[in-house]
Amino acid sequence: MRHLLTVCLTTFAILLPLAAQSTELAGVRPALERTMKVLRADGAGLTVFRGSRELHRSLHGTFAADQVIPIGAASEWLTVATIMSLVDDGTLELHHPVARYVQEFDSDARRRLTLRQCMACTSGLPEEMNSRMRRWDMQRFAEQAARAGLRTQPGTAFDYGHVGFQVAALCAVRATGKPWHQLFRERIGDPLGMRDTHFGAFYPLADDPGTTALPWAASGAVSTLNDYTRFVRMLLADGHWHGEQLLSKDRIDEMLRDQVRRRVDVRAPGGEPKDVRYGLGTWIERDGADVVRFSDAGAFGFTPWISGDRTFGGVFAVKDRGDVVRRQLRSVHEKIEQAVQSPAVTGTSEIVTLRHDGRERRFHLFVPPGDQGVEALPLLMVLHAGGSSADEARAVTRLDRLGVEKGFVVVFPDGTGAVASRKLTWNAGGADVYASRNDVDDVGFCKAVVAEVQQRVAIDSKRVFVTGHDNGGMMCHRLAREAADLFEGIAPVAAAMNYSEAQSNVPLAVLMIHGTADEYVRLEGGPGAAPLGGKARVDASMQQAIDYYVARNGLLAYPDTAERGGVEVQRFFRKKGDGEAPPVWVVTLEGGSHAWPGAHMRPRELQKRPFGWPASQAVLEFFDSVGTGLLQEQLTPSVPR
Repeated sequence: MRHLLTVCLTTFAILLPLAAQSTELAGVRPALERTMKVLRADGAGLTVFRGSRELHRSLHGTFAADQVIPIGAASEWLTVATIMSLVDDGTLELHHPVARYVQEFDSDARRRLTLRQCMACTSGLPEEMNSRMRRWDMQRFAEQAARAGLRTQPGTAFDYGHVGFQVAALCAVRATGKPWHQLFRERIGDPLGMRDTHFGAFYPLADDPGTTALPWAASGAVSTLNDYTRFVRMLLADGHWHGEQLLSKDRIDEMLRDQVRRRVDVRAPGGEPKDVRYGLGTWIERDGADVVRFSDAGAFGFTPWISGDRTFGGVFAVKDRGDVVRRQLRSVHEKIEQAVQSPAVTGTSEIVTLRHDGRERRFHLFVPPGDQGVEALPLLMVLHAGGSSADEARAVTRLDRLGVEKGFVVVFPDGTGAVASRKLTWNAGGADVYASRNDVDDVGFCKAVVAEVQQRVAIDSKRVFVTGHDNGGMMCHRLAREAADLFEGIAPVAAAMNYSEAQSNVPLAVLMIHGTADEYVRLEGGPGAAPLGGKARVDASMQQAIDYYVARNGLLAYPDTAERGGVEVQRFFRKKGDGEAPPVWVVTLEGGSHAWPGAHMRPRELQKRPFGWPASQAVLEFFDSVGTGLLQEQLTPSVPR
């Protein structure tokens, strides 16, 4: 069954559209103008983006953003993505022999040839077929490709060519019984709104796009700057687009991972650049051990890319000689990287120390770019799990980057522990951990952190929120009772409401996220895992927390419920009597473990494997919508295929 982001907030389903107004990075336009002069091209276009934020858009010469042009080998990313969506479904398997899907390949010489090798250019198949393939269809191609001799044994050599991608597309067609044009439209093109992107013929290249009997999967597509920008943004968003997960993060990781044996040399066409490896349809450019960028440049110069750290990407659209364009783009890439890494784009960050309750404490502060004096900004505090740290919480949730892109000031405080920088905990109540055994004033510390941030950045006092995982989520519940004058909303994840010594009648927005297979903090409550060698605790159930917050906010205990694909959302928002009150939302993940859903670090324990639902984005959208009325709208579950 295809892995989808199945239920999401209405506002989460509406990503920012492509910027309507001109946005440019400093120094990039002049660098590109110089490149255009060298190329003597009639026109070109460039987009650069980071998350949902478009950083740069410039059109040069006569080029238009919706101009349809052949994209050459940049077609390969579209092909691989279409096939990987079928791998997500279980319709295809990368390690399976091609012969399992294409009967014509069921011969002694080809039984070892796998789908993965076809897209990694290690198949041993010839680079090109000997014919121009006029009037061929997929059936004729299958017959001829099965007769073509292998140049090397599969997996033993890298030889960049197009035939392997066409064989991979053939596997998809045979496994589904659908034409390639239809598969691409259903899987990638239509969900992304790529209305002008289609696959054309091998010869004449890109001819009859969308209708040709033999759509050439490796280099036959046409597209536009606008269309392909949507596609790369989806890859950067780990496969998410408008509430639907088109590809799982695992499949995108696989696309961008080196797929060639270490002892096998990889050479790019024309020998440029020299230090490269290859993924699935992906050139991996390196500087020593570090990845510089992932790219899929076409023969006509059309060049999409993603930065080595996968924080930003871009598309350069042009119709020219690809090898010349690649060389000339180096200076443009340098300018883009300099601009993207500047505080004007990334914002600022600093580690702040303060003394509280006789202890030296610290937090990591992230501030969005721009003039902070223009308007007050929302603040999100992120509390790490028990036995973790602020740095690990940043790596797991990526709320530092995602929050700043959303316009939040984000702060990651450290808890306390026997060692200053690791295995830290919060005095959340109900857990035998270092912070509770030593009666650490974490409520006071969290208040002090907010006060310190307010001295540095203009913060909207009505938009201060806190989220946390595990012991950090339990601390959210305590703050809801003892600091409701400060925090407008909480979002505990995989956390029980174990603290009940204090009471508060101040309503606040609540989003609770929990997995049904969480063995550390059970949904139904009861004995929980012993924390860090301490005594085992007894957790409150999720239902107890729901009942408490619904009553506290004066809401009717009759939620609107939506469910799809194992993600259930209950919305309590109807107030008893007149007026309005903050909502209580409960997200239950069927089979979800104790890990942060959608985590960007692989946990060591298998039982902590994260559920593939983006909790970080959901938390941001929930808090971003508090007080706007958008939370009262109907949920928009994605539609499975």
